[in-house]
Amino acid sequence: MTATAPPRDRMWRELLPPGRRYVTLPSRRHPVVVAEDRAPVLSYVRESLLAVPPSLPGWVYPAARAALAVPGARRCVPRLRVPGPGQEPTPTGTAQSDMGRLLAAGPLVLLDHSHDPDARLVLLLFPPDAELPALAVKVPTGAGGVPGLIREAEQLRAMATLPLGETRPTVPAAVSLLHHLGRPALATTAMPGVPMLVAYHRPGHTARPAPVRADFTAAADWLAALQSATAGERAPLDLASGAAAVLDLRLDGERAKARLHALRRRLRRHTAPLTAVHGDFWPGNILLRGGRVSGVVDWEHARTAGNPLTDPARFVVAYCEYLDRRTRPGHPVPGHPGLVAGQPGAALAYALDGTGWYPRLVRGFLAAALRRLGLPPACGRDAVLAELAAVAAEATDPQFAHAQVQAFVRLTREEA
Repeated sequence: MTATAPPRDRMWRELLPPGRRYVTLPSRRHPVVVAEDRAPVLSYVRESLLAVPPSLPGWVYPAARAALAVPGARRCVPRLRVPGPGQEPTPTGTAQSDMGRLLAAGPLVLLDHSHDPDARLVLLLFPPDAELPALAVKVPTGAGGVPGLIREAEQLRAMATLPLGETRPTVPAAVSLLHHLGRPALATTAMPGVPMLVAYHRPGHTARPAPVRADFTAAADWLAALQSATAGERAPLDLASGAAAVLDLRLDGERAKARLHALRRRLRRHTAPLTAVHGDFWPGNILLRGGRVSGVVDWEHARTAGNPLTDPARFVVAYCEYLDRRTRPGHPVPGHPGLVAGQPGAALAYALDGTGWYPRLVRGFLAAALRRLGLPPACGRDAVLAELAAVAAEATDPQFAHAQVQAFVRLTREEA
C-alpha cells in the first residue's frame, strides 16, 4: 500500500452509504463480509457466500448460518451503523462521485477477502427488493491494484468479441470504469451462483468422493465448452510468459534450475490448439448453480489465444492447496489415505502420484483434457508442474510464494 492510500478499514467504511445498518462478519473491526442489514441481502450471504476458512473450527459455519436465518439470533451477529448526513462529516469522495451515486441506489454487500498487497475490495450491488446482485464493482485498495483492474477491463472487452458459444452467459460483461479517490473502479455484470470455494471450505466436503467429483465434472464441462468454441491454430506448449525468468531467480541451487529448464524442453516438444484462457481458474473464481458452472469471475489474467492446459492445470493445483488445511501438521488427512498434512506440495504430490479415489479423479480429469486436445497422457504431470511454476512466480505474498517454490522443488525432485 502506498503512503497516500487510506488504511483498509477506513477505505471500506468510506464506501458504505451513510444512514444504513450493516452486518459485519466475522467481526466489526476486521470484517471479510459487510452486508446491508436487509432480509434478502442476508439470505444471499447465508446461501451464496457463507463459508468457514480452515483457520476456524467447523462449528462456526452452522452457528453463523443460524444467526443469519433466525431473527431472534441476529442479535449475536456484529453490526455496524454508518451515520447519516449531518451526523458527522461526509467521507471524502463518496457523496458527490459517480461511485457514491451508484452505491446509494440499492442494498449492497462488500467483500474484503484478500490481503495481498494489490488487493481489491468487491462490492455486490442489488436492485431495490431484489434477491440477487446485478452489478459487481472492484475498487483497488492501493495504486498497485490499478494495472490489474485496467487489464481485466481490457480482457473482458476482448473476450466479448470471441465466439464463446454456450459459455457466453458465464462471462461477466464490463459495464463501465468509475472513479473513487482518484483511482478507477471497474463495474461488471454480477454472475449468479455460489462460488465453488464456499462448499469446498465447508467441513467434510473435500473428504468425500461425490462432492469432489461433482466439482471436477462441472469444471471439466465448462472448460471443454470454452475451448471447443475458441480453438485456433496449434502452437508449442510452454510456461506462462515471464514465469520461468521469475522462478529461476526464486529457486536455490543449480539442480532445481536445471529441472525447470528440462520441464520447458519437454513441454516444447508438443503442440496444442490455442484457445481462450481464463488464467486464474480456481474454485474461488468459479460459481455453480444446479451442479453446473453459472459464472466465472476475475478475468485479469485472461488471454484470447493461449495454452489450453493452463486452466485445467491451475484447477488441479488450486484444488489441492487446501486439502490438508483442517488437519494438524503430521496427522493423516481424513478421507485421503496416505496424505499427511503439513508439507508444501504434499497434497499435489498425492494427487499426481498417490493411490485412492482422489488421485484417480485428478488424473482422470487431466487425461480427459489431454485427449480432447490431442496430447499424450505424459503431458499431464508436466502441465501441472508448469502451472505450479506460474503460481510460484506470480505470487506477491512472500510466505505463499516460498511455499509454492518448495512444492515445485519437491515435485520435480521426486520426478527426477
